[in-house]
Amino acid sequence: MLEKGHTYSMKNIPIKNKEVLAALKDFEWYYDNKDWLKEHLRVSGSASDREYFVSETHRDEIIKQDHAHEGYPDTAHFISLKNDRLDIQQSGVYSTAKHSSGVVDIYKKFGELNTNLCTLLSTRNNALCSLYPPNGFISWHNNANASAYNLIFTWSETGEGCFKYVDGHTGKTIVMQDEKGWQCKAGYFGAYHEPWYNRVYHAAETDCWRMTISYIFDRTDMSMGLQDEIIEEIMSDY
Repeated sequence: MLEKGHTYSMKNIPIKNKEVLAALKDFEWYYDNKDWLKEHLRVSGSASDREYFVSETHRDEIIKQDHAHEGYPDTAHFISLKNDRLDIQQSGVYSTAKHSSGVVDIYKKFGELNTNLCTLLSTRNNALCSLYPPNGFISWHNNANASAYNLIFTWSETGEGCFKYVDGHTGKTIVMQDEKGWQCKAGYFGAYHEPWYNRVYHAAETDCWRMTISYIFDRTDMSMGLQDEIIEEIMSDY
């Protein structure tokens, strides 16, 4: 349960559970097939917009908007992999039928990989699955419109990327540098009706291939402490 005045800052979660690591490694299929994905799935946004949309200038503009900011990012440069967000290219063999064999394989692949990880972690709400190319990014936003406890898994090709957020108490921007391979971050993204310090304004960028898979826990889950149990499971070395 949310505690009055409690700080829910982002924190790194060591991934020690061998089954979880194996399930995450299966997601690297997307990286191994990145050329095919780029050919048949649209890469959103433009790499040329990265500098501005992850800048302090844009960060401050979003913060200044306060409640007028919807919560979603204004733009991003990545390939959406989640089934309800697939953006099929409008040209080529797969443009006329989403049920062509290759595209069906993509739908099946996400279902298989997500179900496996959800089963291990007892989660059910996948919020995001995306593959960033070099110069990929997601612009500053706060998810205040979809307040929840977030569990964020990130894979990095070389570690040349980062997640950054504004600490709600100090106002300082904290940079969580990627490492090569898989990492996990966890934290609560607050809503507008909550104290300002519960908001988590955040952005991400990368100079190498990068993947993000995130799961959310609603207040019912949190009231039962489900997120804490799952974090403990992820850190268990067996």
